[in-house]
Amino acid sequence: MLYHNKSYVIVKGMARTGKTRTDWVKAGQALLIEGGIDAVKLHRLTCQLDVSTGSFYHHFESLDEYLTALAEFYGSEQAQLLFNEARAQAGEDPELLLKEATVLFGRGSMRQLNIAMRAWAHGDDRARAAVRRYDALLSDYLDQIFRSLGFDELAAKSRTLIMMGLASLDFDLNAMDPSFRKRWGYIRDNLILR
Repeated sequence: MLYHNKSYVIVKGMARTGKTRTDWVKAGQALLIEGGIDAVKLHRLTCQLDVSTGSFYHHFESLDEYLTALAEFYGSEQAQLLFNEARAQAGEDPELLLKEATVLFGRGSMRQLNIAMRAWAHGDDRARAAVRRYDALLSDYLDQIFRSLGFDELAAKSRTLIMMGLASLDFDLNAMDPSFRKRWGYIRDNLILR
C-alpha cells in the first residue's frame, strides 16, 4: 500500500525519498561549486537534499564510491546531456546548435562546475580522468560542428580550443563591461564567419 507524505512515499512501512543517484550527484556538484571538494561531505549532502543518511547508503556504499560517481558523471554524462539539450532546442543546424550550446555551456553554474572540477583534478586522479573525458567529448562535438560549418581540420580544432578555454576561465563575470555573455557571443559569432 502506498501513502504519500510530502517528499516521501511510504511503501509497506519503509520511507523512500524518491531521490536518484543523479539527484545526489547534482547536490554534490552544487557543494563542489560552493566550496570545492572539501565541502562535499555526507552531512552537507543530506542537508542539501533534506533526506537521511539512509537514503545516501541506498545508492552508495561509501563517500569514496560517491566521489567516484560524482567524477564519472561529469566525465561521461555532463557534456552529452548539455548537447542533447542544445539539439532539442536548436535541431541539427550547426550554426544554431553552436549558438544554443554556447548558451548552455556558458551558464554560470556550468562555468563554475568546470572550474571546480579542474581544481579538484589537481589533487585527485579520478577527477583528472573525468576532466579529460569531458574535454575530449566536448572537443569532439565542437570539432564536428565547426567541420559542419565548412572549416578544415586545423581551423575547426583551433576554434574548438578557443571555445573550450572560454568555458573554463576563472574571473569575476560581474566586473566585466561589456558582459561576459556579450563577449562570448561576439567571439562565437566571429568564429563562425568564414
